[in-house]
Amino acid sequence: MQTAIFKHKALPFIELRYVKNIPECSKMHLHKELTITAIKQGQLNIILNENNFLLNINELAIINKDVVHCATVEKPSEDGYVLYLDPQFLIENELSSFSSFKHIKEKKLYEKFIIFCDELFDIQISITEKKELLYLFCLEVFTLSIPKKEDKKGTLSDKIKSFIDENYLEDISLEQLVEKFQMSEIHLIRIFKKSFGLPIHSYIINKRVHKAKELLLLKLPIVDVALKSGFFDQSHLNRSFKRVFQITPKQFQKNIFDKC
Repeated sequence: MQTAIFKHKALPFIELRYVKNIPECSKMHLHKELTITAIKQGQLNIILNENNFLLNINELAIINKDVVHCATVEKPSEDGYVLYLDPQFLIENELSSFSSFKHIKEKKLYEKFIIFCDELFDIQISITEKKELLYLFCLEVFTLSIPKKEDKKGTLSDKIKSFIDENYLEDISLEQLVEKFQMSEIHLIRIFKKSFGLPIHSYIINKRVHKAKELLLLKLPIVDVALKSGFFDQSHLNRSFKRVFQITPKQFQKNIFDKC
């Protein structure tokens, strides 16, 4: 893959670009979006007005909208990611951005960004999950500009969890949860992850694969198990089941019954 662009109508506020061989961009320019840049190999010299800094691997460059800049290649550089983020998305979710630019030298945050980018390009990951991953990444990078609402004694998060536990076989959307619990998507995602350690979508998938495991023990055909446990089809079940148990449903069923 030499170049790739992720753009989806369900996520109109972001665009992700990947370039295998990073070219020089020596002409000063600006974007109407905030940009987050990372590279896997090489080094970029990023010039902003009268300032400049070297962007290395394990680092992120965040440049706000309307900030004039350019980038030159200091050494052969490859595997570049640039995420374009609509500033209005940050405003609507009460997230505060940097005044002009930020050079982040945190390896863990860099690694999270690379994983997030790869997940956006992964066609096997649903758009709902990608949206949730975006919120979680933004909560890592940006700061909520309003005081975080406390979830007293886990009351609200427990109610959300109970609703999911009762309806996880249905198609639960973030929009549905927002309407039911009267809060923003970003607050919903934040308190659930803080309380239970998993994003909402991952929690639902975890519930479904455990349901599938129970049904597999009944010797049901795998295609029926997939539908009865809330998956789109057998392929969707296979991918999700293997993520959790490191084995396919067929392998699980075969090993169980071959040993009985």
